[in-house]
Amino acid sequence: MGSTFLPVTDSDKAVWLNNFAAKLGTYAAAVNVTAAEVTATQKDAAFFQYIINLQEVYKQTLQNITAYKNLLRHASGQQHLSATVPALPTLATAPPAVPEGVFDRVSKLAARIKASTSYTDNMGSDLGIIAPSSNFNTDALQPDIKVKLDAGRPHLRWTKGDADALDLYADRNDGAGFVLQGRLMRPEYIDTHDLAAGKVIDEWHYKAIYVIADQPVGQYSPAISITVKKL
Repeated sequence: MGSTFLPVTDSDKAVWLNNFAAKLGTYAAAVNVTAAEVTATQKDAAFFQYIINLQEVYKQTLQNITAYKNLLRHASGQQHLSATVPALPTLATAPPAVPEGVFDRVSKLAARIKASTSYTDNMGSDLGIIAPSSNFNTDALQPDIKVKLDAGRPHLRWTKGDADALDLYADRNDGAGFVLQGRLMRPEYIDTHDLAAGKVIDEWHYKAIYVIADQPVGQYSPAISITVKKL
């Protein structure tokens, strides 16, 4: 489609589109892009950025509510619930909505610009429409997760890298096998689950896979294990 210059992740796409929309007007006349097309691209960028921000706000809010619920369900060490119940965030005013296909439109516009007789590589570099020398290989992605006990709880960490998130799975030796714990945006996770009834010591196992654009990519990490004791 001639759009290999586009970044892989949605968050990076938003950054790229903001740059493209901000600079498009500088070159519009030279490459026969109309003022209406410049304005439309700027609206696309503003609305896409708003949706990316909206998604992140709600993901963080859900994590906060989940942590509150977990502590409400079972006490954990010296932690105490806040007197303020987690609430939905106050959202910024949304910019005007745009039709579907933001990056379909911008890819076609970029192709037009590059086909113009007035196009130069300097212009393409400034607009970000020149593909990198090597493409990002999602097939090779594999998380490297580490785990240690933190106040008696398994504390997992990893490097987020170019991924949007990570799907973490846990096998708590309860017969259920590996169960998805969540799609995590932050590069760490503290497991606050209790041991199965009647157990005072156990071995838990974890594995994970990276997520880009809401889809698992690459390879699962090797499973890691840690011994946990009843608190």
